[in-house]
Amino acid sequence: MSHREMPGTYDVLAMDGLGILGTVGFFVPAALLIALVVGAVVRDRKLSAREAAAEADEAAFKREEIPTPPPGTD
Repeated sequence: MSHREMPGTYDVLAMDGLGILGTVGFFVPAALLIALVVGAVVRDRKLSAREAAAEADEAAFKREEIPTPPPGTD
């Protein structure tokens, strides 16, 4: 009677060490790669928004610029 069935909660504990290392060895680099890609996309969008804001500011300054009077009209 020493060979009774184990409950399902012990299945995780019965995994061998190589299986755990293999799982970690796959998911950790995958998570790092996803984090790098997300970071690069966020950085690119921030840079694009900053450039667009600078262009909008430059256009606004040109539009609101007070023209200099021609010489001799004093």
